[in-house]
Amino acid sequence: GTGFVGVNIAEELLDSGYDVVLFATEPPIKEADETLKGKKGSCDFVAGDVLNGKLLDDVIAKHKIDTIIHAAVITPDSEREKDQSKLIAQVNYMGTIEVLEAARRNTVDRVVYLSSGSVYGQAAFDDERLSEADTHPRPDALYGINKFASELVAIRYREIFNMNIVVARLGGVFGPWERFTSFRDTLSGPFFATRLAVLGEKALLPRPGSKDWVYSRDIAKALKAILDASSLKYERYNLSSEYVWTVADWCGKLKEVFPTFDYKIVSDPSEANIDYFDDRDRKPLLIERLKDDVGYMPQYDLDKSFADYMDWIGSHSQFWINP
Repeated sequence: GTGFVGVNIAEELLDSGYDVVLFATEPPIKEADETLKGKKGSCDFVAGDVLNGKLLDDVIAKHKIDTIIHAAVITPDSEREKDQSKLIAQVNYMGTIEVLEAARRNTVDRVVYLSSGSVYGQAAFDDERLSEADTHPRPDALYGINKFASELVAIRYREIFNMNIVVARLGGVFGPWERFTSFRDTLSGPFFATRLAVLGEKALLPRPGSKDWVYSRDIAKALKAILDASSLKYERYNLSSEYVWTVADWCGKLKEVFPTFDYKIVSDPSEANIDYFDDRDRKPLLIERLKDDVGYMPQYDLDKSFADYMDWIGSHSQFWINP
């Protein structure tokens, strides 16, 4: 609840009058805490490990939790995948089971499991649009493997325990509150480019970096729509944007705001100072299920997300700059 996506979700829910409990190993950073405490709903923080089932039980009972959005995860790069493979599997897979067990024991009304487009793995390059129904996941990295395994377990709990569980596969998220943390290694291309622009450094791109980039505020609004839905037709939803653009396009917008900033696409990818964490651009996620079922329409295209992000940067300190 205190990470990049979690803070965005909390903001949206608190603005709508939800009372929110943030459960995480680390408290929200100061600026996030100040922002969240000034909202319509109440916001509490509980320090805890997602692997601690007893503590999860205590928190659910004490705060009378009726809905859980499970977003606790380690998002590793290839180096961490090698160095901490067991820990990653424990947190990302077993942590999900602990949350599901706690929700089952305490009869929580709805659980939303935040999965990822990474579950598609090698299948992400097969179809023109990646569909929940027709594109069959073939994850090949530990993160995607754990995510897909957790999806399968969540759906199985839904079936055998008659639990109200839904899976949301998040696309390439970027936006406010994205920052370096001890749990997230693979930050977005727009984040890296924006950071370089603010620091006055040149962006060296391995390729343009095309993706259906989805703004974090759209993610939060979509998840609120899922929570508010009286019923849901499907067990899985892609959650992304219909707007496909490149990091190079984003850099072009940055040049308009930061006159000393420049960028180029390098011929040798090893020279790049922006990492896309894959050597190919995956295809966009199809979001028709979410649009048809809960009326979700992404609001932030390239221009709107850029304008909002620049406003956010201008109204906050540069806490997000440093690793």
